[in-house]
Amino acid sequence: MPPRPEADIDQVLQAALALVAANGLKALTLRPLAEKLQTTVSVLSYRFGRKDALLAAVIEAARDEDSAFLDLWLARIQAVTLLDGHRMADLADTVLDDMARQHTARNQFYCELLQGAVWRPEIVAPLGLWKARRLAFWRAATQGLNQPDLAEALHAYSTDEGAHGLALGDNAAYRWLRRLNLGRLCSGLSPDDGAADLELFTIFHAALGDLLGLAGDRYQASSMTDWQARVARHISGLIITEGADAVTHRAIAERADVPPSTLAYHFPRQEDLLRAGLEDVIVRLQGDVDRRPVSPPASAPEQSGVEIARATFAIALAATRMASLRGFAADMRRRRGENYHVQLRREAGGAPRFDLLAAQAMSITGIGQVILSGGLGAAEAERGFELMGRMQGAASEER
Repeated sequence: MPPRPEADIDQVLQAALALVAANGLKALTLRPLAEKLQTTVSVLSYRFGRKDALLAAVIEAARDEDSAFLDLWLARIQAVTLLDGHRMADLADTVLDDMARQHTARNQFYCELLQGAVWRPEIVAPLGLWKARRLAFWRAATQGLNQPDLAEALHAYSTDEGAHGLALGDNAAYRWLRRLNLGRLCSGLSPDDGAADLELFTIFHAALGDLLGLAGDRYQASSMTDWQARVARHISGLIITEGADAVTHRAIAERADVPPSTLAYHFPRQEDLLRAGLEDVIVRLQGDVDRRPVSPPASAPEQSGVEIARATFAIALAATRMASLRGFAADMRRRRGENYHVQLRREAGGAPRFDLLAAQAMSITGIGQVILSGGLGAAEAERGFELMGRMQGAASEER
């Protein structure tokens, strides 16, 4: 078939989105892109530049498309005569639902870029402009509500929620939890009439666990031999740094220095590798929380918070392509905030001021800020905790 030299950036964007949706960001390379466009690598390079320039052009085109979407929603929000926290929560929920269910490919691309920026530095600058555009939308949307941190909170919250909305958006219990979380963010973390939404939260928090066959307890990791646990540590490291799609038997065998045949015997499928790696992160985080002293130090949180944020974000994205991971992603989403609630309870010396619903809303926001920060160290975790701290401070002033 002859090449199509007249492919414009919109055609390139749609082809790129299809490749990423099917196989993750790693699939977005010149040759598969050229084949999908029925052209050649040389033609693409001539028209749009080499790999980094072409990727920047694709990101810019996606950002422009997203900007038109955000402008449409901003006009609707600004047309609301009496905009208060409750209406803002409903509108934010609808925007996120529209992103996940009607504009799936573009939002998956955005999430994949957020994940990939850690190990692909050429993404950082063009992605930064896209992140700034989304933050500007939330600032304009919340203008006049007299809640200084709400725009940043919604920007961060929508970032972590974006990946889970892609994986779980067709699940009613998930959508209820998202709606309840947004209600707390926009209308008060500890409202006087919180009993009603807390009751709904308890119901749908349990219901989301049905996808993994759980009720109300925390996920219990499977028992592993010392050998499996050692390999799982290598798997979790790759998930955290490069995402779930980077986890293959060949990659893990090389990192762990084990024979591929032995690895395949213990972990036959890619899903088995992913499950072992994520369980390693969860076990380490739960152990850290359980050992944390009653009066935790004021220093930056341990890197485990960044690990769990990036690992579960990666698993949610992988679940869009691997149905067998949806239950796992659902359990990770519903458990958001449980460890943070433990910390709040210890800091309060008993019953905390904020219930589990508020802790979940803050935790998702903090995790989203970690993802936006685009790194792996304590500084990224600190940014998430700073935002949560400001949210708690604002809630205290309101009361």
